[in-house]
Amino acid sequence: RFPARDFDWRSAGCDSPGRAMLRQLQVLPRRFHANRALPRRMVLAETRHWPAAFSGRRGFAKVTEKEPEYASGDLSGYEIFHDPKPFVFRNGAELPELRVAYETWGTLNARKDNVILLQCGMSASSHARSHEKNPARGWWEDFIGPGLPLDTNIFYVICTNNLGGCFGSSGPSTLHPKDGKRYGSRFPRFEVQDQVAVQFHLLDHLGIDRVHACVGASLGGMQSVCSAANFPDRVSKFVSISAAAKSFPGSMAFRHTQRQAIMLDPHWNGGDYYEGPLPASGLRLAREIGTITYRSGQEWQQRFGQRRARGMTMEGLEEEFEIERYLKHQGAKWVNNYDPNSMLWISKAMDGFSLEKPDREGAPCLVTGLLPARDIPALVIGVQHDVLFPVWQQKQIADVLRATGSKVVTYYELDSIYGHDAFLLDAVSIGPAVKGHLEQEPGGAAHFWQDMAETSARFLQAMVSKGCSAEALRDMWRALAQGHEVVDAERLKAVVKLVYDTKLPPADIDRAFEEVVPSKQVRLEDLSPLRKALLDKEGNVDVYLP
Repeated sequence: RFPARDFDWRSAGCDSPGRAMLRQLQVLPRRFHANRALPRRMVLAETRHWPAAFSGRRGFAKVTEKEPEYASGDLSGYEIFHDPKPFVFRNGAELPELRVAYETWGTLNARKDNVILLQCGMSASSHARSHEKNPARGWWEDFIGPGLPLDTNIFYVICTNNLGGCFGSSGPSTLHPKDGKRYGSRFPRFEVQDQVAVQFHLLDHLGIDRVHACVGASLGGMQSVCSAANFPDRVSKFVSISAAAKSFPGSMAFRHTQRQAIMLDPHWNGGDYYEGPLPASGLRLAREIGTITYRSGQEWQQRFGQRRARGMTMEGLEEEFEIERYLKHQGAKWVNNYDPNSMLWISKAMDGFSLEKPDREGAPCLVTGLLPARDIPALVIGVQHDVLFPVWQQKQIADVLRATGSKVVTYYELDSIYGHDAFLLDAVSIGPAVKGHLEQEPGGAAHFWQDMAETSARFLQAMVSKGCSAEALRDMWRALAQGHEVVDAERLKAVVKLVYDTKLPPADIDRAFEEVVPSKQVRLEDLSPLRKALLDKEGNVDVYLP
């Protein structure tokens, strides 16, 4: 839009206003025109990042190079839930015992209903955020903490290492209780539904009947939808990011090639390689293939383009281009940090995932499968440049939920350059949507804040009742003043109302302030007459607060 009345077309060197506006339109970013063709649905868009060919023009931002904060090496600081009894999977297979590694942040309230179950991706550990036992940055460091999307001021966040993983939970690399050797090929096949069942088994152990929300992305996003469908009485809300309600052949094909890379490594040995060499070459290649699906070509065009890593050469074929060096580095990071069998077992579970159930005619139907989740508020987020989980799969989740009759579904589609990894890297775009969904009413966070306010009030009343009212009033004033000479009257009045909650009606406290402090500021010398007015209203000449 152009302010026509203020636009000086003559100074622009044009012979008419229309020609001047045409010249301006010709230099606008292409996005101005492209946006007109966007479908009419809510799209959260970040600043457009352009290919390298445009990066030199003024006004085009260069993409920020980011990588996920996946923990590596010898992880520590997690808790272990050990159930010595056999755990039976949906297919009838049985684990002789179950171990679940998990970490927590925040404080569990008395009702145990402020729980966020954070469900993670295929290769992630339970270490989603740093804490005293493990100060290393977690893979969702920027999402968990005071004031962040998963706000630990009000929520108790639990994150597990998935069943089949290699960071503390039962998986192919854990020891079989009968012979003390690693399971390897003996570890039973399982489904995503079994991973969710294990998580809720942990909640049973912790005495948690219902969670405020399940939040997950990628495999975790599959699990969050599955939680709502399979445990509707135990889930109040859910968030699913870059996920699906049913795997499709495209992502299955990518995971197949990853598995082939590992299984064709001569050191794989049918999955029983733990007493011999690691199938490192296969693992590296599998990770390189995976990395191609996690990021977007648009990002790589900016970061790498066709730049050569070591100049023009006709000798050798490896690492000639920057993109080749990057992929090789990503593959090497997985070696000795992730178990190849975990990738095989978990990826197979993802391939077989579907929430379909038979409809009235016996045909597989997602609407029937998601019907139990109809009344659970849902936030579904997709990323336009996602290669592994195309955005139509997230739209499908939202559409199927609406087809069940749900009126509480929100769908966001992000134009993030980071592709599938946006849920790890783009906290600016994803974080506010998640926080809003978790805290908005109905079923939001208002009652948690109310609980905290009531607890604080009782604590304050108990502390103040032990001392002289004059001294207590001065302490309250100093706490609010923080070195200043005056305190806002409304703030001090609010604290006084908390202290006198059971002794004076709020209207009497309002009148006392109006009589003694007609202005909006309270000075230290105003406290003595204010205290007297409060005691007169109470009809109490004692110097102690109740």
